[in-house]
Order: sequence, then structure tokens, then C-alpha cells
Amino acid sequence: MSTDLHTLSGAYAIDALSEEEAREFDRHLQECPACREEVRELRAAAAKMGAAEALPAPPALKARVLAAADQLPQLPPKVSRLETVRKRRWSARLVAAAAVVVLAIGGGVAVLESQRGENQGGVAATVTQVFQAGDAHTKTVRTDHGSVTVATSPSMGRMAVRTDGLRALSGRHVYQLWAIHGGTPTSAGVVRNLKAGAAMAMPSRGTTVAITVEPEGGSEQPTTAPFVTVDPRSV
Repeated sequence: MSTDLHTLSGAYAIDALSEEEAREFDRHLQECPACREEVRELRAAAAKMGAAEALPAPPALKARVLAAADQLPQLPPKVSRLETVRKRRWSARLVAAAAVVVLAIGGGVAVLESQRGENQGGVAATVTQVFQAGDAHTKTVRTDHGSVTVATSPSMGRMAVRTDGLRALSGRHVYQLWAIHGGTPTSAGVVRNLKAGAAMAMPSRGTTVAITVEPEGGSEQPTTAPFVTVDPRSV
């Protein structure tokens, strides 16, 4: 990877790196306190923005954003001067903020941890932090597939889901989370590791979180009825 790792903190915070990039940045974080602090700040900002009132996005918004991103060249970083590095870090912050706005508009939930299959240790750690927060509220729901425990922490602006009580599915099916706002479901990610669970920004008011069983890889829209639905605000 030729990209200066310091410039990837924004993309890492919103889970926009490839699996290879994420693994390398994980290693970089162990040796870089500045990037650890920057990731923490960006995730906190994402949590606050994800908790904002959701609005329906124009149907073509996602396509326009992706098309614009493809047209923006990635210039090689210049790290010979401290000021240059600072400018690039602020650019990363702006990119991260813009991406969070798109996620918040799209459905009120930004899943930051459960999407990356190669970073399940970090997922489990975040889930534990939410459950152990001083203001955490928890709720356990028993279903035909096993038990699911949800925790919310207003101070962290996060919710977490423990899925280790769910029954393991065959290799052709996965559990998928959905944010349902105004009757419209938006995918919040696939649970890749039942022992790790999932953590996300606190959904907006009026948004419920549901879990369905979907074909391997997940679905764009639910193909089965949710076997559990939880209003995070009531936990």
C-alpha cells in the first residue's frame, strides 16, 4: 500500500477501507496515538450525526455520490512538512463527515463496526464497551433462533447487539440487521461473527432495528420476516 497511513483515519472510522487496508491500519493504530485519537473523535462525531433525525434520501443520491467519488483523483500524499500532513488529515475529516451525512440521511443508522469481517476483535471490544458503559440499558429478547441482547449508551451515542445466543446458521444463510424508519427497511449490515456481535451509531428517533435470516452475503431488501424487532429508544 503506497498511501500514507495517517491519511486513512477518516475512511477507517466509517469502515470505508478494504479488508487489506483495514488490517494494515489496525497495525498502524497500535503505534500511532495521534491516529487512535483521531479515529475516536471521528467515530464520536459519526455517532452524534447518526442520531440525528433521518430524512428520506432522493432515489438517485447514492448513485450520484458514488459517481462523483470515482471522478475524484487520489493524489499521492506529501509528508515532508507537518502543515501538509495536517491539511490532509482535515481533508480526511471532511470526507468522513460527508460520508456520515449520506448514511444518516439514508436511514438513521450508520453501522461502523459490524461490516468489516477481518476486524472482529475490534467489533467485540466495542460491543463490550457499550454494554459496560455507566449509563448502559440492556434488553434481552428470546426468539425461535435463540436470544438477542441489545444495549444502548446515550453517553456513547451507540447501541450494540450481542448475538452469541443465536443459533448458528448454515453456510448459505446469514443474520442481517435492518434499520426500519417510516416502514422502509435499510440494511445495517450482516452479522459476520455471532461471538463478536455488532455495534452501531444510535439510530434516529422513530427507527427500529430488526434482524432477519438472509441468503449468504446479505440482501438489499428483507426476504424473510424479522424474527426480532427492537426500538432502541425503549431499551
